[in-house]
Amino acid sequence: MIDYIAGIILLISAIVVFIASIGIWRFSNLFARMHAVTKVSSMGILLLLIGINLLFRDWIILLKSMIIFGVLVFLSPVASHVIAKVARNIKTPGTTDEAE
Repeated sequence: MIDYIAGIILLISAIVVFIASIGIWRFSNLFARMHAVTKVSSMGILLLLIGINLLFRDWIILLKSMIIFGVLVFLSPVASHVIAKVARNIKTPGTTDEAE
């Protein structure tokens, strides 16, 4: 029964990541694309790690998953901020206040 629940959680995780990829394809602005990816990726990774932990049920995997999630939650906003700042500084089209 837990295997079915883990499978459903993993499927939901895949759907969440797929929705993020649609956001990348659909939005035209760099900042909107980054917003779609960074907001949804944390939820997708969290669901993926929960599903993996339910499948394997080992405390070492749980510990590694918690470390991975902690690092990703910390680094995702930092990386997106750095990318946005560099894109703005080099005046990538769609990142300045000028009309396009």
